[in-house]
Amino acid sequence: MFRMNSSETLKSNLRCLIATTSSEEVYNTLTQIFKEDYAFLQKLYGIPKKVTAIVDPPSFIPAGFPGPVIPAPTPAPTPAPAAAPASAPVEEAPKIRADTKVRVVKKPTAPTDLPPPDSNAPVVHTESGFRDPKDIKKWQKEQEDLKAAELRAAGINPASLLTEANMRKWVVEEKKTFAAIAREYVGLSDGVIASEAKKYGLQSDIAKRRAAVMNAKKAK
Repeated sequence: MFRMNSSETLKSNLRCLIATTSSEEVYNTLTQIFKEDYAFLQKLYGIPKKVTAIVDPPSFIPAGFPGPVIPAPTPAPTPAPAAAPASAPVEEAPKIRADTKVRVVKKPTAPTDLPPPDSNAPVVHTESGFRDPKDIKKWQKEQEDLKAAELRAAGINPASLLTEANMRKWVVEEKKTFAAIAREYVGLSDGVIASEAKKYGLQSDIAKRRAAVMNAKKAK
């Protein structure tokens, strides 16, 4: 009797699952299983959260099967303190002449008096806590996938939530960004949310501010 090898059996089973459900459903379910197993391994072996930023998530591991142990990073050696110089020259404070004019700078007391923030300074993403755009994008996609899986488990099609009434409530009343709507309400990408909002003539506050800045630049 002809016997199929393990890889052909797995492929055949996956083909059956795709035929009875959909490729997207199989993919989302596998992704959810990976995340649950990975979270369990983190708790079981006490893997620090910081390591996950530089270590790729493990491949599929059956529940109850021990995964690889990731060694803790080796601490960098502490440099020896530099020897103090035998004698350091003492600088005298500059003398102020009697006719020198002193300029008094008023301390800002209102938010409008504060100087604008440095555009080159790293900005921390409020919700995720990340600075690197790649980390923020990865975190956003994970949140969207989790929300989509939650809705489908409840028998809800995420796309069915993109009604005009819902979009106006989220964008106009709640002042939500497209990214926030994507990860908190529908589990679809922010690009899909932006496309739907455009059909209803809606703009997020961030989009309005960007348009105002561009118009101001063109007017100069």
